[in-house]
Amino acid sequence: MRRIYAFLLMALCFVTLTAAQQTTLKLPRKAGFSIEYAGTLKILTVQEPWPGAGSSRRYVLYPRGSTPPQGIKADRFIQYPVQRVVTYSTTYISALEALDALDAIVGVDSAGYVYSPALRQRIAAGQIAETSRNWMPDIERLIALKPDVIFNFGLGNEWDTFPKMQEAGLPVVLLGEWAEQDPLARASWIVFIGAFFDREKAALQKFEAITTAYDQLKTRAAAAATRPKVLVNGPFGGVWSVSGGQSYMARLLADAGAEYLWADTRETGGINLSVEAVFPRALTADVWLNPAYGIRTLADVRTLDPRFAALPVVQKGAVWNNDLRMSPGGGNDYFESAVLQPHLVLADLIAILHPELMPGHRFVYYRKIGE
Repeated sequence: MRRIYAFLLMALCFVTLTAAQQTTLKLPRKAGFSIEYAGTLKILTVQEPWPGAGSSRRYVLYPRGSTPPQGIKADRFIQYPVQRVVTYSTTYISALEALDALDAIVGVDSAGYVYSPALRQRIAAGQIAETSRNWMPDIERLIALKPDVIFNFGLGNEWDTFPKMQEAGLPVVLLGEWAEQDPLARASWIVFIGAFFDREKAALQKFEAITTAYDQLKTRAAAAATRPKVLVNGPFGGVWSVSGGQSYMARLLADAGAEYLWADTRETGGINLSVEAVFPRALTADVWLNPAYGIRTLADVRTLDPRFAALPVVQKGAVWNNDLRMSPGGGNDYFESAVLQPHLVLADLIAILHPELMPGHRFVYYRKIGE
């Protein structure tokens, strides 16, 4: 009789949940996640954690101090607001900082890559642990930290760190922001993160302000009289990976008023080419962005390959790197806060391509490479 009563109670709970007035948070831009509300529950769905994942992830957040809901399926139940967080990408740090939630971070995967001065102070004070060892998660340390949530990502290959965490029963949540091709869709994941702190409304307000600023800059760039041809990245180990024509970088360049040299391709990620295959197009470039990590001078550029000395873009010194803001340990703020601030990246790019449209601009991420 007790079993029947328990079953009926679970069924009633499920009916109540599905019949409750559910609402969906509306975003100004389409993104790869959704947030639904059912009473005090928040149902977060990540449509595709990585390209080709083939399945979604569902996380149900329930109020701190209550018990996990019955009769609803989820990949993970997590109490909100969360109080102890571990991050496995620097791109999450800027969202936490914008939400005044840096104090919740108790662990980062690699401290050396952190740019945020405030977070580096906490690391130096011993308040934050490094949770990776030899590029793999330190499971024992993660368990000892007792995190409420570990923000991580998936690639769908052998480099994934989350499976071992899941096997250990750790509260892993996979974000898919890195796979978004729209810069604003990528920035919108601050709202996803905000839900764990019960601050999604504040996050949405910040995102709406970013959207407005981005759209205004895009409109300004559309009025440019020319569209300079842009070359991106540089060779590494004999392979030159350029951004595909449907990629995040290609979208930024189009919005900044550029003619991207590989805009005619359909790839959403990188395209691996030989230097010989890139060179004919490189000869036509007006601007070269991000030739390589650690490049400080044009002499360094020529050292990458002696043939680069013949490129007109090198001869006229129109080469830029996104390493203006670096921490002493080598953390690049472009790979930390730029994901949340695409309007600032766009402003830098417009100032590079169309300086007449951005008089007096102060660069945030990009630095012109000199002799």
